[in-house]
Amino acid sequence: MADQNRPSGETVTYSAGSGLGLMPVLRDLYEGFHHSAIWRAFAWNEIEQRYRRSTLGIAWIVLTYFFFVATISAFFGGFTTRDTASFVSYVALGYASFMFLVGNITDGCVVFKKAATWIKSTSLPYSVYIYRSITRLLFIFAIQLVSAFITLPFLGWRPTWSMLEAVPAFLLFVITGLWLQLFFGVMASRWRDVTHLVAAISRLLFFTTPILWVYSERTGLRKDLAGFNPLTHFLEIFRAPILGEPAAPESWTIALIWSIVGAITALSVASLMQRRLPFWV
Repeated sequence: MADQNRPSGETVTYSAGSGLGLMPVLRDLYEGFHHSAIWRAFAWNEIEQRYRRSTLGIAWIVLTYFFFVATISAFFGGFTTRDTASFVSYVALGYASFMFLVGNITDGCVVFKKAATWIKSTSLPYSVYIYRSITRLLFIFAIQLVSAFITLPFLGWRPTWSMLEAVPAFLLFVITGLWLQLFFGVMASRWRDVTHLVAAISRLLFFTTPILWVYSERTGLRKDLAGFNPLTHFLEIFRAPILGEPAAPESWTIALIWSIVGAITALSVASLMQRRLPFWV
């Protein structure tokens, strides 16, 4: 079936949501990935729409990022044994990573609802809308990281070969974002209360994730509670190598376990529920 209402000149022959079981979901993800021209156009259009008629445009991403990092470093720098430059680097990388990961959770709750018109009127794979959302978040994440890497050398930070260990962590971030958006996208489409629950939990995660404070400096119950937070370990495996510190092996283990279990859960939920998605959005 050719899609007559699509954002590119290609013909779409996929019927989203057809069939039962795990294979239709995997096929959806595969087909959606190969419609890269569509989801890249969608993502860029969404960014343009957000900053249209703004004098500074996407420069607001950089300004907002710098403002947060500078403010947090000024207010919380006195509560750490790290020197100012080291703590600013710690906050800058941690905040960018946290916003990308949590963004996949919060955006996942509305990823299909925002595309309701397209879902009901075209035969595009559902995963196109997930790839669009992840691409938009990756664009923001990339701008923040570039801003950090341009600024941090003035604070004494220097790149090392250990930074290469952050590459597999980044890839794990992307994979994690995929299953997070798939899981929360389906769940929030069926049960609207999920969106409100996620909003409340996201605020809690901000304070229980080591962004404003240094995880290695905490002891006792506070450190134990933070250790149960999976975002703590995702940030550790990405941030530590960039700062020239070895990532804790247990953080890699926990991050991988969460990713594997989460992916299996997301695929299972989607295989049971995605056929009714057009009726829920």
